[in-house]
Amino acid sequence: MNAPSQGGNASPPHRSNGADSRRPTLNRGFKSPSWQHKNQNLYVSATGKQFDIADPHNYTRMHTDPLQMNATNAPGPVTKLSLVRRAAGYLAEFRIIPRIETFPGVVSFAQTTPGRITLLAVFGLELRYFFQSWNSTLLVLSFLALITFIPEYRRFVLAITPLAIVIIQTYGNPLQLGLTLGVVASGIFLYWCAMRWPKSRFGQRPIMFLLTGFAVLILSACASAPHTLIYSILWPLVGVVASYVWFIGYALIDRNSKPASDMTLELTAFRPLWGSTNTPFPKGAAYLRRIEARDSGQLAVVQLKALKLLAWAIFLAVFFNLWNGFFHVYLCIPTSDHALTMSVQGTPVAWHLRWESLILGFFESILGISVMGHRIIGICRMAGFNALRNTYRPLSSTTISEFFNRFYYYFKELLVDFFFYPTFLRYWKGHRRLRMVFATFAAVFFGNTFFHFTRDWQIIRHVGLLRAFVNYQASLLYCFILAAAVSISQLRKRGPKSNAILRGHIFPALGVGLFYCLLNVFVTDERGYPFLEYLKYFASLFYVHL
Repeated sequence: MNAPSQGGNASPPHRSNGADSRRPTLNRGFKSPSWQHKNQNLYVSATGKQFDIADPHNYTRMHTDPLQMNATNAPGPVTKLSLVRRAAGYLAEFRIIPRIETFPGVVSFAQTTPGRITLLAVFGLELRYFFQSWNSTLLVLSFLALITFIPEYRRFVLAITPLAIVIIQTYGNPLQLGLTLGVVASGIFLYWCAMRWPKSRFGQRPIMFLLTGFAVLILSACASAPHTLIYSILWPLVGVVASYVWFIGYALIDRNSKPASDMTLELTAFRPLWGSTNTPFPKGAAYLRRIEARDSGQLAVVQLKALKLLAWAIFLAVFFNLWNGFFHVYLCIPTSDHALTMSVQGTPVAWHLRWESLILGFFESILGISVMGHRIIGICRMAGFNALRNTYRPLSSTTISEFFNRFYYYFKELLVDFFFYPTFLRYWKGHRRLRMVFATFAAVFFGNTFFHFTRDWQIIRHVGLLRAFVNYQASLLYCFILAAAVSISQLRKRGPKSNAILRGHIFPALGVGLFYCLLNVFVTDERGYPFLEYLKYFASLFYVHL
């Protein structure tokens, strides 16, 4: 799935740049009045009720869309719960993996030397499932061991780790190593400039300058002649910048947050130990400062949660493999991409197989993004940062915007921070609805398109800029429909939410799932199909032949 997002365990109560927390966001949470106790992970709600801020199951109590804070949130009449509803409540509380971070004895043991060694050993065995060799597993585990036993040097260890990994991975390619170190140095220089001259044009709008410069770099590479020296330098440089530009952007966004005494976390966030996609996990240095474990007790709790999350990722990965073996090997149901390819080639699969592949593809996208995100966040937590999950119960979403928030949380946050907020705070201030829709399109349509188009810079290099843009027509339609749907979902006025299981939960969730299933027709790894072929395939699902 191209762009949607997640919900997490507990979102931080304030944005890093000090923006007014009451401003509406792209289905963003952390707007309820709350504060955190000095020495406890307790969240105190407006009603005075306390609960664990680190508990992922308190997500729905802490994350409330400000655009949905209407009659939906009003307390309804107290009624006797039906047996079905009681059973659903028990099922919701069922845990395959026990909540060991809530057991005082386990937390106490995890703070001892034998406990820490046990945690690292078990985590290393879990990590080996995802890594190709023991060498890479032990390398990451050695850094985690340093952080665990000497947490006062956590930031320093994490700051030098990305540079060490880059040197290890690219020492055989001097050009790649030089370009990577040069881009990192450039990012630090831009951060310093934004801090040094905050009133300058660059200091006031550094993200605009950064992304414009990236676009100009791609255009320059497209204009260079193949098989020349400038061509052989510019395109590798584009690749390096593409993998670092959003990390550098977060450092620039965080320039207004309370600065640290050093830049260790800025270096950490450029390419963290726990890995990442082109989307920064989890955001930037300001966010890392807020979620960092402050003492041995917090570190033990966070590391126990890391152990659980990586175990859950392994469970989902094994289930995903069994899923593929049963549906695509045993039952011979084609994947959604393969079904589209066969349709383009003039040998379409049966109508029921098209629907089956589409529905299976929807669930497979959730499983794939969950395994990837849980693995990254699991290592991040083991390093001492209580980061939110990237994907959290997307199938429970009852609105399109809620699913967008829950499916791929950190990508949604990237769109909000880089495109939604700058647009929302600058344009159409006198028109509330137009302001919201315009900012949503800036994020979900333009930002989504810009991110994925520049991410696929290899396609631009191979087929040229114009041809690559033509091949991107289906994704443009995807982003447009998604932006329109998220805008409508946010602006809808909802009455009191039904307490009925079917009408209040299951039917809305099925409608949301069906929408994203159908929208996924226009998302594929193959960019070379004509746009009309996507429309034909979509229409054929409803027995309409174009």
